[in-house]
Amino acid sequence: MDTLATVAICTEPFEVKNVSEASTARISRKDRIMNAVMWRNILGQSLYQLLAILILMYAGHAMFFDEPFNLVTEKMRYEESNPDLGIVAGDPTDKMVLHTFIFHTFVLMSLFNQINCRLIYEDDLNIFRTLFNNFWFWLIFLFEMALQNYMIYMAPGYQLS
Repeated sequence: MDTLATVAICTEPFEVKNVSEASTARISRKDRIMNAVMWRNILGQSLYQLLAILILMYAGHAMFFDEPFNLVTEKMRYEESNPDLGIVAGDPTDKMVLHTFIFHTFVLMSLFNQINCRLIYEDDLNIFRTLFNNFWFWLIFLFEMALQNYMIYMAPGYQLS
């Protein structure tokens, strides 16, 4: 999942804040790769995603479904048909729908985090400043979004024979 994001972000044009510092500054082997701003961004995004996924996992059945179900013992697919309820054997249960919803939410949060990751300086607060300066980023972003939507909406109808 992160390979294409890495390619997209690595194709960003190089931008120097202070030209005089960039021409004279050298990078030492003893310099830290991760700085405090990077740790803040990584931990903040991790906390946000973890909190959102946990809320969906443990409260999602109450938020989105009429009937409660057990997160552990509920089957992923119906084993028997029930014509009165319109259920066909092999249809996904509410548990499988919830898991798909959680997966889709996680992927979309990761995709939109790519936009935030394009800025590396601490004082850059406007993520839209360099929004359209990289054609490759948007091409890969749209490909990933199309692939995700294919997996969610089109692929479940595909049956192996």
